[in-house]
Amino acid sequence: MTEAQRIYKELKQDIVTCKLAPGLSISELEMCNRYAASRTPVREACRRLGDESLMQMTPFRGYSITPLTIEEYRNLRELQSVVEPAVAALAAERATPEQIKEISGWATYEYQVGEKNSYYTFLEWNKNFHISIAAASRNQSLIQIVTNAQTRLMRYYYLVIVMDSYGPQLVAEHQELVRALRSGNAELARARASDHLENTVKRSLKVDLLAVNLTRDTPMNTDYSDWLRNAPPLGAKRPKRPVVKRSRKIVKH
Repeated sequence: MTEAQRIYKELKQDIVTCKLAPGLSISELEMCNRYAASRTPVREACRRLGDESLMQMTPFRGYSITPLTIEEYRNLRELQSVVEPAVAALAAERATPEQIKEISGWATYEYQVGEKNSYYTFLEWNKNFHISIAAASRNQSLIQIVTNAQTRLMRYYYLVIVMDSYGPQLVAEHQELVRALRSGNAELARARASDHLENTVKRSLKVDLLAVNLTRDTPMNTDYSDWLRNAPPLGAKRPKRPVVKRSRKIVKH
């Protein structure tokens, strides 16, 4: 592993797990000190992470961690709904027994409700579960798309969308998808993947509804617990703006 690869791996992990907060400005010097490296490998790592939409570079100002936005979250969810059912169908047709075994292994972890570290472990296993299905499709382009989307979504699960009470339900859905893949039935796998994604959207719909209260690119670098707590209930109507009556002044000549 080269120095640039080491920094890329460590920096990416810090971004995905939100140890480096979304929207944070960080200089080359700070990264050199943090990862005990020179500027050249740091720049190479930042360039790769920029290509993956995890970092942004501003000329003459340095680097920043890409902020979380409602728009990005919605875009990633739409991408998933189009790509991942097709990936599951291909995986059902092409997966080897060894790949099915690996996918099944990633589907078994059920986190302990209320235990943060257990939940974070589940997030890592969940990412690996979906990426291993993509790997079984044997389509390198699809593998790259799924890997990037799953990696970027993890930041939302760390900070904004908490699935803490859905452990058994998520594991059951994963195992249903594994059974469909093992059967070799492409359409069944496609259906199970679609069901899982639809259920995930429903579980996070409260967050998505907040788009009505935020501007198009509003960074979510605020108190995330308050941001969730103040979400409008499902199906709530937007409050009407009060009508301001303007009085016309009469000018006497």
